[in-house]
Amino acid sequence: MYKHLHLLLPPLLLLTGALSAQDKPRTDTTRQLGAVQIVGSRSANRTKLNSPVPVDIIDIKTLQESAPQTSITQLLQYVSPSFHSVNGTNAGDAGSALSLVQLKGLGVDQLLVLVNGKRRHKSSNVNWGGLGNGATGYDLNSIPAGAIERIEILRDGAAAQYGSDAIAGVINIVLKKQQQDVIVSSTGSIRRRGDGVSTRTNINYGIKLGQQGGYFNATAEFATQGISLQPGRDDAGLYNGPIYGGGANTRDYDNIYTRDIDEAIMKSRGIDRHHFDQRGGGSNKAKDALLFFNTAIPVRANAEIYAFGGISHRNSEFTAVYRLPGWTERNTTGLYPDGFLPEMNNSITDKSIAIGVKAKAGQWQIDLSNVYGKNDFGNIISNSLNASMGLKSPTTFDAGRYNASQNTASLDISRYLDKVLHGINIAFGAQYRTETYQIIAGEEASYSKADLRPVYRIDTSVNGVPYVADGGYIPLNGLSPGSQIHAGFRPSNEVNVSRAIVAGYIDIEANITQQWLVSAALRAENFSDFGNVTTGKVASRYSFAPWLSIRASANTGFRAPDLAQFYYTETSTSFQQGRAVDQVTASNKSAASRALGIPALTPERSTGYTAGITSQPVPRAEFSADAYYISIDNRVGNTGNFSATDPNLPADLRALLLQTGTTQAKFFYNAFSTRTQGIEITGSYRIPWRRNQLQLLAGANFVNNEVTDVNTPKGLELYKNIIFSEAEKARVTTNIPQQKITLQAILQTPRFNFLARTVYFGSVTTATAQNARFPTPDYFFQELKPIWVTDISVGYRITKAIQATIGVNNVFNILGDYTDPVISGLRNPTIVGIQNGSAGIQPFARLYARF
Repeated sequence: MYKHLHLLLPPLLLLTGALSAQDKPRTDTTRQLGAVQIVGSRSANRTKLNSPVPVDIIDIKTLQESAPQTSITQLLQYVSPSFHSVNGTNAGDAGSALSLVQLKGLGVDQLLVLVNGKRRHKSSNVNWGGLGNGATGYDLNSIPAGAIERIEILRDGAAAQYGSDAIAGVINIVLKKQQQDVIVSSTGSIRRRGDGVSTRTNINYGIKLGQQGGYFNATAEFATQGISLQPGRDDAGLYNGPIYGGGANTRDYDNIYTRDIDEAIMKSRGIDRHHFDQRGGGSNKAKDALLFFNTAIPVRANAEIYAFGGISHRNSEFTAVYRLPGWTERNTTGLYPDGFLPEMNNSITDKSIAIGVKAKAGQWQIDLSNVYGKNDFGNIISNSLNASMGLKSPTTFDAGRYNASQNTASLDISRYLDKVLHGINIAFGAQYRTETYQIIAGEEASYSKADLRPVYRIDTSVNGVPYVADGGYIPLNGLSPGSQIHAGFRPSNEVNVSRAIVAGYIDIEANITQQWLVSAALRAENFSDFGNVTTGKVASRYSFAPWLSIRASANTGFRAPDLAQFYYTETSTSFQQGRAVDQVTASNKSAASRALGIPALTPERSTGYTAGITSQPVPRAEFSADAYYISIDNRVGNTGNFSATDPNLPADLRALLLQTGTTQAKFFYNAFSTRTQGIEITGSYRIPWRRNQLQLLAGANFVNNEVTDVNTPKGLELYKNIIFSEAEKARVTTNIPQQKITLQAILQTPRFNFLARTVYFGSVTTATAQNARFPTPDYFFQELKPIWVTDISVGYRITKAIQATIGVNNVFNILGDYTDPVISGLRNPTIVGIQNGSAGIQPFARLYARF
């Protein structure tokens, strides 16, 4: 796991210099945080270097001025070693509209997101494929980048402090409070092939309210993303196989149906092969509009009312694999003589509001708050058809929608006792949270299989009298049902469910001596749908000298399965060896799950440990190194695909497949346990020189994720390779880089800003299903080589208020590995972008103004 440490040692030695024996007190460069607590502590005196657990504090302002990236997820992707996210989460269908996030290679649902220290709601979408298969996660890009002051990343389990999900860590987004200026930023970029044009513009404005520290800060943001081609060569994604005939999705050209015939048909229609290019090279065509605010109003000397929140709306267009005219079971040439490129148009609305009162009663600090958030996903399928309806099929479908909400009421009380030991902070509180999840059916044409006909059989009564009995259904024409790309939700899929969670906690931090800090937390929660959970955490820090401290922690944690994982059902299309296959994802509550022997979901449980050092070896330098270990039992995932052709499957499941027209099914299940081990190293050095300043940053994360156990339901032992598939194993172990190194330098002068940054993304191994063969499906494994991605930019201050910046993301046009022809099918291979989501060189220009 640590074989790549030699890559990091030279830059870290450069940053920290010789670790001198100077032992005079150093200036704590993080004290500019003032009295604002950092995530992971309820003490107002805590900073990232005197914290007993690892915390990163990321200055967004500097990045927004200089970095090529504009969205929050991409800004963090290039500066935080343990953070990972790629555009569209490398997923398909609705998941492509989101950029979900991970810490330490763990699940997108195994971290917790806070805004101003308050729990944030998740997306309602269940991700299919990519980094978060079968999971819901946080959509950080629903918060405008221009509204954010800084981001705090707690790299330690914190379920005992914050509740469910905080297994890998916590991300706290701190909103701006500035109340003097108008800040405007506008950025545009374009990809190498002239596609994927993106823009992002935001304006932030703050005003002072009264004379007692009140403020109101608001941000508006608008972003666009152009359609992107497949990354790689100019002909990447070009289809080379049969188009108009010859069994286009089952076999190549032959002696009867030749390439010359295809070329002649295309010429007569005035098109060429680029008409069938595959789109969607990592980012959807999209438009985003966001509005956020943050305010506080003092009502007396020791009390204030605060509020924050906002609304965002995104229209995202995902295009799938081109349905060729020769795909006779999926295309009706009377509607689409040249085939069609189906589009999923997602309409995503995200809204949140937090209102609270902070007051001081004697020496006690009291915070009473309520936070509400809701995410709504609509699915309109266009340029498509329901092949089973033939010429009667519509070409646009309302495939239904789903939403999820969360309301959290909290009471937090704390007090700092400076006369006990060398200071002790006591905090305790209670929380009541409700969660809802709803699926609304689409129109009938979006899910129906129009050619199903009832079948009857002759049965005999006990008295020997023959009668006609229901024999099920049979498809007449074998054509694909439902809207292509994504079948609509059926009335039987509709749910409207909720649950309630009650929690209480106590959190103590004690300075035993001036050098020794000890903290402990205990939390008890009750979920209305599965009962009680208790978690705990202890941590300690000891400072030998200003230049060296050690710290360690131990915690237990949990993640409650999301309501969506209990109740979600969908039908979609995957491509196996170039052939389209319809699949159903069955609800954990469905009769098919019970018939198969899949039990009800239970919480994931974790145990975590960290140990490390922090140091300020010389003035204006910081260094930390933390090792971590996380064991998680009974993780929830998607099984592999069960096939309708398997005669051993229960009758209920085979009937479900027949009725939906699908041939394969997968299920949610607590299928496996994992162990995560790693080390994260960070260093920074600030060098002032006359009116100039050079900031050097370095970081690295080396992690190893492995599967320790697979839970096979009783009676399904023969299906162990389907219950926990090779694709799922790769997703949780090798699907993201296990080594990541970031090196960054920013030089600021009175007139110029210069940024130079390079990021190392380690190797990745993917597993792609080729079929659903029993008992062991075939998979193709592909290893992607490590890559270095380098960014540069230069900014010029035109006036004191206005700065212009130009630069390049991925200046050396590093693309990564091409998809192997084995899984490319009959299309030209394209780049596999799962390491960093890069599509090659991408220049940008930005105008930043502060008035």
